[in-house]
Amino acid sequence: MGRFFVIVYLFTVLLVMLCTPAASGQDSDVNPCLKCHEDVYVKAISFRYKHSVVRDQCPVCHIYAEEKEEVAMRLDFPSARTEWLLNLDRLQDGQAYQAEVVLRDDYGNESAAYILDIADPELLTDEQQRTSYSAQSISNLKVDEILKRAFAQATISWDTDGPATSEIEFGVKGERVHRFKKNSLYTRHHRVTLNTLKHKSVYGFQAVSSDIYGNTVKSGAHILDTSLELPARPGSSNDERIPPSVEGLQAFRIEEDDGIYLEIRADKPGGLSLVVRAMDGTDQKHGSGLVPAHYSRIDVCVKCHPHDSSHPVGVKAESPKTRTPEGLPTIDDEIITCVTCHAPHGGERIYFSRFDYNKDLCMKCHLQKYSM
Repeated sequence: MGRFFVIVYLFTVLLVMLCTPAASGQDSDVNPCLKCHEDVYVKAISFRYKHSVVRDQCPVCHIYAEEKEEVAMRLDFPSARTEWLLNLDRLQDGQAYQAEVVLRDDYGNESAAYILDIADPELLTDEQQRTSYSAQSISNLKVDEILKRAFAQATISWDTDGPATSEIEFGVKGERVHRFKKNSLYTRHHRVTLNTLKHKSVYGFQAVSSDIYGNTVKSGAHILDTSLELPARPGSSNDERIPPSVEGLQAFRIEEDDGIYLEIRADKPGGLSLVVRAMDGTDQKHGSGLVPAHYSRIDVCVKCHPHDSSHPVGVKAESPKTRTPEGLPTIDDEIITCVTCHAPHGGERIYFSRFDYNKDLCMKCHLQKYSM
């Protein structure tokens, strides 16, 4: 019996040696990913069934191709404002960016382009700075305009003491409440236009604003009567010959959020156009940057495997007969991907299935009994 255990031990040592990068003809110079991810590589090549790209093609699934689109984000806000606080939540970690801001006023005057590098944004930790970005109250709530079109249209404005989102909850008494919200835009001076209101109807409404720290404030209840017509008040008397200019432009982060915030202040009301571009050569390890989870777990798979060849992906398991799978990986609030059911690097089962695909895997989501 002792001799048997010695033989098993020697066989295990030999197997581990054969699975190391050096034994398999791989080293960190050939596959630079091994410098940091050797443990993942060794595990992947030890599977009974191995994915064909595991040995030396890690970038195929994990790194942006060099021809990736230079423009990472493009945003336009045509409404006349003097300040914007934008949440740039779609930028990749480890990648440096450059923001280009252009202002336009109501007379068609356009500012010069203002450039800001946002490679390493400041982390707000000082309590005074945090206080300046908190919203505690709503004031000056009013209906600025009511117009009669195919539907009635109303414009509502209000102020907050700190930058916050703009949301209106509204509805006719006895009917369900509707919500209109502008996401990713924070401001102290709010202006929302509701375009699909019923004619000759009385709406109750209230303003709701949330700051970047998650604090939410609500106004009291107000009335909006679409049987009336209220013309817009005259605008400000800024010199129409003078183009707008940027008075302040900065990027920062907060501890409660991984996103980057970009704050812009202008000297006169106008619209804003923002273009964010990725700066080349800023990530020495990952080239043009790591791809997001949706791409690496769905999009890259369907390049080789037809999208209709297996179970639907990019969906949630939400129905009376299904549930979110426990113990299986999902993305973005429980969305199912190819990797939910199939181990991406390989596995001990055919099709890289995480469980027996004839029954056990299906039962992770589907509640009804299967008869095989």
